[in-house]
Amino acid sequence: MNKNNRKDHLYAVAFKLFLTKHYDAVSISDIENESGMTRGAITYYGKDKRGLFYDVVRHYLIDSQNLDFKLKKTDFVSLSDFIEEYVRGSQETMARFHQIDSKVENGSRAYMALILQICDFFPDLHEQYLENRNKELLKWIEIIQKAVGNKEIRAGIDVITTAKLFMNVFYGQSYLDALSAGLNTVELRLQFQNIYRFIKN
Repeated sequence: MNKNNRKDHLYAVAFKLFLTKHYDAVSISDIENESGMTRGAITYYGKDKRGLFYDVVRHYLIDSQNLDFKLKKTDFVSLSDFIEEYVRGSQETMARFHQIDSKVENGSRAYMALILQICDFFPDLHEQYLENRNKELLKWIEIIQKAVGNKEIRAGIDVITTAKLFMNVFYGQSYLDALSAGLNTVELRLQFQNIYRFIKN
C-alpha cells in the first residue's frame, strides 16, 4: 500500500470511528485495531488523536462539503437544473456516509453530532464550516438572480430571502430527519419543487 493509499485508509477508518462514536470514546488503540496500522504509522499522518480528528473532519466535513466539491456541474441553465444537482449532491453525501460504515443508517444524525463536536474542539474549523455555508448562500443568490433575469421565475421576489428559504428547507429537513432515519432526499426534492412552483413564471 503506497503512502497516499495508507493515508486514505487511515482517514476512512478514523472517520468511521468518529462518525459512530464521540471523540472522547475513540482511542488510538481503537484506530490501530480498525486500521491494522501501527501507532507510529498513525502518528506519522495525524501526530496525535486530536490532530488526526482535525485532519479527518476537515477532509470529510469541511473540504468535501464545500459546494465546489459537492456539485459536479459548475454551469446551470436554470434554477430547476441547480435544484436537481443540489439534491443529487445531497444524495451522494448520504451515500458516502453509508459507504464508510454500512451501520450508519442515519447519516444526518452522525453528521450533526460531528458538527457540534467541531464547535467544541476546533473553532477555526467551525469558522470554515460557516464560511462554506455563506458561499452556499451566495451561490443560491446568484442562481436565483439569473433565474429572475431569464424570466424563469417571477420578477419582484426578494432574492436573498428566497435563497435563505431554500437553504433553511435543506437544513431544517436535515435536522428533522436526523431525529428519525436520516435525510430524505425525495422529500427534500418535493419541498424544493413546491417553492419553485410558487415562484415560477
